[in-house]
Amino acid sequence: MFVDWRQDLMGLAMGADTQCIRPFMFNLMVRVLEEEGCKADTLVRGLSLELGDLSSQDTRISFDQALIMIDNAYRISGDPAWGLRVAGAVNIGDWGMMGYAVASCATLWDAMLIGQRFSRVATRLTDTRVTEENDFFSLSSRPLYRAGEATRFLVEEDLGGVVGLLHRYLGDDTVPYEVHLSYPEPPYVAMYESHFRCPLKFEQARNCILWSRDLMQREIPSRNPAATQMAIRHCETLIADEEGSGGIAEQVRTRLVQQPGRYPPLAEVAADYDMSESTLRRALTAEGTSYQLLLNDVRRKLAIEYLTTSRLKLEEIAVLVGYTDLSNFRRAFKSWTGEAPLAYRRRATAS
Repeated sequence: MFVDWRQDLMGLAMGADTQCIRPFMFNLMVRVLEEEGCKADTLVRGLSLELGDLSSQDTRISFDQALIMIDNAYRISGDPAWGLRVAGAVNIGDWGMMGYAVASCATLWDAMLIGQRFSRVATRLTDTRVTEENDFFSLSSRPLYRAGEATRFLVEEDLGGVVGLLHRYLGDDTVPYEVHLSYPEPPYVAMYESHFRCPLKFEQARNCILWSRDLMQREIPSRNPAATQMAIRHCETLIADEEGSGGIAEQVRTRLVQQPGRYPPLAEVAADYDMSESTLRRALTAEGTSYQLLLNDVRRKLAIEYLTTSRLKLEEIAVLVGYTDLSNFRRAFKSWTGEAPLAYRRRATAS
């Protein structure tokens, strides 16, 4: 199993209202709407954005803004299968520089790992994980935050986009072994069958695609090691630039998740930014937060991540989020979520 915890947790340290998501997918939405004869003007209704902003490399949107645009797109298109429509239109360029890194990889498995590693360079609205499971490789997907009725769209576009690209560029022999979906079978299931071309299982524990090990280890005809390395370096540069360009609150969040389990005192963080403690406090206050609020938020999000995606014991999770005393961690977690840690894990993993 491949997990780049440091990068993944940095992404999770941001909130649903943080404008850190690249808008590539929404540019794709505009294209699909216009190709189907719909007016895309109202895609950004309710937002402080112009339609043209979606084609700017400098634009960043929040998860909450993304949900508004998804809702607007359903209203404009009138198509309940909108997620699959978008998935079927995805091309390499719609994933930004990550798409070019993926396309030049040696094998499909390498491509999946690169896709997970650099998902932040594309339009990242889901938490995507690749794992080895006996004779299969799987790609699982779930929304980064609570998405309500948009959950199905996010899964359709995410998993459907991957399968659509494989069919388009590598042919029918890339058909998955199975696709699992967490929600009930939709009325337009025939479109699922046509798009995925494999057995479908609804109301499952997770959303994932399963492929045979042999298929995932097959070499990609377009493989180009030099191009892969060049694209990877570009992706790394984009991420590094973005991590250094946010406000001081975002920079402090990033600093706090660089070493899970070790949370530096305010004085140390201030020194990292060549500030006094009082200057850093004032800067954070100006952005509507404080060091303690940021620390609590990072701890809460990391605790939830460990509880819901790992089999770590409660004692281990407590240490990873900075608590040497388990009872203190239990009290803190209940104050954050209203639930005891193990109760939260049972509920989250059962849903």
